[in-house]
Amino acid sequence: MLAAARLATAGFCVALLVSAPAARADDAPLPPPIPPPVLDPIGGFPDGIFLRTRDGEIVLFPGGRLQVDGAFFPRQIPKSGVFIRRARVELAGWFGSSLYFDVSGDFAPAPPAGTDVAPSALGAADDYVAWAPLGDRAIVQAGEFDAPFTLENRTSDAYTDFIERAMTARSLGAPLNKEVGVMVHGLVGDGRFYYSGGLFNGEGPEFRNLDNQSDSIGRLVLTPFATGERPWRRLSIGASAWYGNHVLGPEVPVQATPGGMVFFEPHWTTGPATPFELHEQGTSTAFGGELNLPIGGRFGLRAEVVWRRQHLVESATTAGPSAPTGDALLDGFAAYGEIWFWLWGDDRLLPAPGLELPLRVDAAGGETGPLYVEGLQLAVRGELLTENLTSDNVTLGDPGISTTRVTTGTIGVNYWRGRFVRLSANYVVNEWSGTSITIMALATQQKIEQEFLLRFAISL
Repeated sequence: MLAAARLATAGFCVALLVSAPAARADDAPLPPPIPPPVLDPIGGFPDGIFLRTRDGEIVLFPGGRLQVDGAFFPRQIPKSGVFIRRARVELAGWFGSSLYFDVSGDFAPAPPAGTDVAPSALGAADDYVAWAPLGDRAIVQAGEFDAPFTLENRTSDAYTDFIERAMTARSLGAPLNKEVGVMVHGLVGDGRFYYSGGLFNGEGPEFRNLDNQSDSIGRLVLTPFATGERPWRRLSIGASAWYGNHVLGPEVPVQATPGGMVFFEPHWTTGPATPFELHEQGTSTAFGGELNLPIGGRFGLRAEVVWRRQHLVESATTAGPSAPTGDALLDGFAAYGEIWFWLWGDDRLLPAPGLELPLRVDAAGGETGPLYVEGLQLAVRGELLTENLTSDNVTLGDPGISTTRVTTGTIGVNYWRGRFVRLSANYVVNEWSGTSITIMALATQQKIEQEFLLRFAISL
């Protein structure tokens, strides 16, 4: 009986110990539920507006870009008129402190099918993800974005000094502008050294690789006086390199003036009805050099040079076992020199050219600079493009065989309202002096061609 009493007493005590906390928990009020992340509109910074969750783990940069262009010519070809150049919806942002993304879509009307236009006239937008474990010192990004070749090609089209990039970038250096691939880039040494390089399909903004080959592209920039307050502290010297080897690769891009006058055709018809195209076939090697010299914030000089050698094939589009072909070789050289000056405002109004680093806001979450600052910029640029195309089968009638030489001068005026509103006017003069069939036909019509270009742009 004593043992039974002790066992009953122990069981009663255990029941009290178990039930008492439960009773107290039932009586106490439940803790409030954890609220889901809520985006609070924080405000603006020089690059636009941003939204951020209360815990700061998600930061979004909604944006858009609308560019309405006008092109006017003394002659009837090309046709003068106004058109939508870009109409983009954009969203970039951070998940945590190291995962970044940039996605956008372009809704500008496409040119009619069969129209010969340079790739620079087509809508292509950035779509990539990036991992930045060390901030801007090391960024790994994958997707579709501006190829790391030349300063101009790595400067957003929203902030170029002229309405279109120079021929050094848009015709010879990186005519497709954007590539699909993986790149590592970053700023090290207190901003003195910028590096970028990666592997790409080498076929522009295509869905997938067409020939199972990849291109290696890279760019290095040295800013030796990045620290300090000297007027030339932002002087930079850089070099770019590109190597690829394609097997029946993509068609060689059309080359045209900023207004759309075509001066290099990658397709033609020989005889009554035999269409031919010029495709990448074999190795392609290119090198570029750049010098950027802002003196203070209101005046600066800039120059770039590019050399490219590309092996090609001329093939019939209705190719059969006995279709005639030709092996071709393109040697090209292009260069430009530019002078720019701000009548009011200065170049701090715009992002540093040639970097395209991820958007960031300051750690405190406040404004990092004024949103609405006005500026008026004048710029003058001179350009030269020389290409020599040879073929082992001249009977195919390739109109680009021999020399394509274009000399261009451009005067540009840009009014900026912050980084959001841009009004631009460019006066362009092109001189044809080559010996290819296409160039001689243009020179016969008008040896010196003039273009007047306008742009009204809003970017958020």
